[in-house]
Amino acid sequence: MDSREAFIALNLIEHVGPVRARLLLEHFGDAPKILQASPGELRRVRNIGDETAAAIAGWEKTVDLAGELKRIQEFGCHVLIQTDENYPESLRQIYDPPLALYVKGALTAKDKSAVAMVGSRMTTHYGIETARKLAYQLAYVGVTVVSGGARGIDTASHQGALAAKGRTVCVLGTGINTIVPVPQTIGNN
Repeated sequence: MDSREAFIALNLIEHVGPVRARLLLEHFGDAPKILQASPGELRRVRNIGDETAAAIAGWEKTVDLAGELKRIQEFGCHVLIQTDENYPESLRQIYDPPLALYVKGALTAKDKSAVAMVGSRMTTHYGIETARKLAYQLAYVGVTVVSGGARGIDTASHQGALAAKGRTVCVLGTGINTIVPVPQTIGNN
């Protein structure tokens, strides 16, 4: 198992988020070693209790890594981990950067100039139009618009960027096979 596959597996284990993963990495050195560790070895890591140690040590019983790798391929995605050159630098700088980013399409150098636009799903006509117009103006001058793809402000932000023939990136807080709530139709891009 390589580091990328190990990070995908870690990302799917209950009780393991970016903060605990960072502590585990500091202790074990790399992701595959974390997955090979015994419960006793895992419990020696700060903030790793019995429940988390058992979840990690028994990961193969709960995580369908082969199935997840197949889904990634079927959805036409690839996975970035923090050591990858294309992993967004701005994410590397936060306290708890994501272990793995599932990417469909490509992140480009242009995306370094990006603005996140998120807001209410239940919004006013004024809110929708303002988000659409602001996203249009930002995209028109070359700023990538990032949003979540949900109804309301998120969808309006993507629509504005697409109308300007600019770039927009949709960040999902769920897995690639679960979009909640189902967004309005954003466009073909």
